[in-house]
Amino acid sequence: MPSLFQPFRLAVLPRISALSNFDTQPEYLQIAGDISPDSNKITVGISEFAISQYIINPTPKLLSNVSIPSTNIVNACDAAELNKDDEGKELWCYSVKAGKSYFLSSSIRPVDTESLLSSSGESIENYKTKMGGKVVKIKILVPYKAIVVVLESGFIQYFDFQLKLLHSLDISYKNVRVVNFFGENGKEYMFVLCGFENNKVCFKLFELLNQELSHAPIKELSSTILENFELDKSKICYQSGKLYKLQGCEIKTFSLPQCHILQTIKLPMISETKQQNYSMVPVSSNRILLTVDNQIYLLDLIHSSVLSERTLTHVKTFQLLKSATIHSSTNLVEDNKRTIAIGVSTKHGPNPVSALEVINVDVGTGTLKDSLGKSFQNFKGEKPLNLRPLLSDEDSEGDKDDADEVVSFAYNSIYDELSKNSKSISKFDNVFSKRLNIKKEYYTDKDRFICDQAFLSKVVCLILDNFEEEYPKALTFLLTHPLFPAECTPGLLGRFSNHPRLFRQAIVTCPNLPLDELLSELFSITNGELSLDISLRILQDYTTDMIKLEIKKLSKVDVHNFINFMISPRNEEVTQNARQLFQLLSLVLDSIGLFGLDVPLLQRLSNYVEEQVFLAERNFRLWNLLDSRQKSHGSVGSLANNSMAQQESMPKYTVEYLEL
Repeated sequence: MPSLFQPFRLAVLPRISALSNFDTQPEYLQIAGDISPDSNKITVGISEFAISQYIINPTPKLLSNVSIPSTNIVNACDAAELNKDDEGKELWCYSVKAGKSYFLSSSIRPVDTESLLSSSGESIENYKTKMGGKVVKIKILVPYKAIVVVLESGFIQYFDFQLKLLHSLDISYKNVRVVNFFGENGKEYMFVLCGFENNKVCFKLFELLNQELSHAPIKELSSTILENFELDKSKICYQSGKLYKLQGCEIKTFSLPQCHILQTIKLPMISETKQQNYSMVPVSSNRILLTVDNQIYLLDLIHSSVLSERTLTHVKTFQLLKSATIHSSTNLVEDNKRTIAIGVSTKHGPNPVSALEVINVDVGTGTLKDSLGKSFQNFKGEKPLNLRPLLSDEDSEGDKDDADEVVSFAYNSIYDELSKNSKSISKFDNVFSKRLNIKKEYYTDKDRFICDQAFLSKVVCLILDNFEEEYPKALTFLLTHPLFPAECTPGLLGRFSNHPRLFRQAIVTCPNLPLDELLSELFSITNGELSLDISLRILQDYTTDMIKLEIKKLSKVDVHNFINFMISPRNEEVTQNARQLFQLLSLVLDSIGLFGLDVPLLQRLSNYVEEQVFLAERNFRLWNLLDSRQKSHGSVGSLANNSMAQQESMPKYTVEYLEL
């Protein structure tokens, strides 16, 4: 599930007032663009101090730095490892402001720290040139053997690694405020935002071409004038073809290349009246990392939900500077859904201390499942609304007015009484049903007020710790409760292996069952009904990529029982779910391969597939024949409509007490 981890300190910043001022931190701290989700080095340009490179693992520490005078302010910084001819070396390029002049510097140095220390500076190549204005952004293009520099005055300039000017382009607009480089489909792109008067902005998109520099190495793709775009008061970031603009409590999403607005979302964590400090960076497709003072949020902008949040109690503010973004969050697997973001924390007090800190982020699977129950509407710790049935049953027990009554329970007192009666099943069930006013042995809408997850977790643990041979009826009720605690589900199926009724009840109704345990049971049991229940449960709760990945992780996979269940004569219920079962069979075979099956079973599977293909072709021909006859009689589709009307739509499962 998506999560935010506690930040760890990279380095304490020097005591400079600008580094502790939230408004000037982004200008005085420039992060190089060479970080990625698996980066172990971060290069930072710290104004009035140094250009420093830090290692993250195993222990954060300073690797190398280039000191700069205390009067110099770093405007932009980038670093990249060189290849082929300069293998084993890296290039640092940075721009500083010294007085009223601007300078661009580059440094080619060994990647290996030991080589750097033993070289005494002899193997380091330093170059420097004066610039005609403030540098907004620097990008080292190693395959192009060039450095792209964007100036505030509206010039895009190409330099070689020795800072020899190769090409210069005037984009016809000054006051360049935002520059972003990104790669898509193996090509390099860049967009700029130039500010005008009356809250107007010019958006320009360029493609960086890898060709001889005798021709223009840059191509303009689009140019758009945006109105009502207050650039000075906005936070801007880009990810996966979308531009995000945060102003006040609203975040707007624009689509490239024409920069058309897609949606506007109001963020409830940002106050409209209270003065707050906030920042944002993208971490994956439709995923934004947001900070408000000392609060950090992971947001899903497609489903308007707070996926995770964390409060940093030890600092006053935390400002995000840069993130290592994951380019696609579609069907993410366990190996590539983690990323990092770097920010600066500022402590409380009259003489605040600031530090660079790195936070690990788990962006989740990128699916709707991550956002369920986490909408912005449920934010600010508000109690969830008590759900009421859409249609009231007049014949149900109780008066109709009872639906409007909110019921509360003394959970601590109930748990204490349950603990005292945990040695007797009958007494335990009696206390459980009476104190919680439970009328039936399974969860119903009348039990919706039993919604304290901490209480439910403690009761489940109490039952599992005190009962083994026989369980109270309260456990059956809890297995049907939609808030059954997720931390109690590991090992649950194995514990119920000798209790068939509870085993099937858990499979059918218990939420958050671990995928690895469901697969292990599916491949080991021989009961056809249970195989069907587990198969449908797996397909309903997990994505195809998650299923395939988990099958590959299993140490020993014997799918003979599952395949025998698939190709054996089946009942009507199995036939109705044949399409889903075929999908699961396909995932299993893709994961283990056909060579994992013995020859007799492989032959039976082949015959079965041929039989199903023959039936599908025959049914297709019959359908075409019937359809053509219906058309000739002028009653197109009536047969299909009648047959569909006769077939009742039934849910996969109903919450009820199961009897074997």
